[in-house]
Amino acid sequence: MNCTKSIFIVFLCLFSVLGMTAQTSKTEGQITKTVYYYKFEGAKSLEEVNLLNKDVFALKGVTEFKTEFKTESGFAQIVVVVTEKTRTSEGEELFQTTDLKKILEQKGYLNLEMTTEELAVD
Repeated sequence: MNCTKSIFIVFLCLFSVLGMTAQTSKTEGQITKTVYYYKFEGAKSLEEVNLLNKDVFALKGVTEFKTEFKTESGFAQIVVVVTEKTRTSEGEELFQTTDLKKILEQKGYLNLEMTTEELAVD
């Protein structure tokens, strides 16, 4: 009887460990790709908007940066693509939209609207 209990406990522990390993492997290493569209006003030219390139690429996870500018209205838009792993703990440093907003505010631009879109990862 004790032998049966011991075997049962060993199998129970084994399945518990395998179950936990399967759960953590699903969340670890998953890559997400998000596109941020940020509209703002206050820029005077496309060249001026393109100068944001260096500051935006300094942000964590940014892989692409595109700009648009409408001369007649003075509205501009930046498109920022961020590719990063899924957050697995609170201490991880990931892309923050507030950092992007700070860059625009430091340049004196008026933030209008930000929208996001999740993309499939290749």
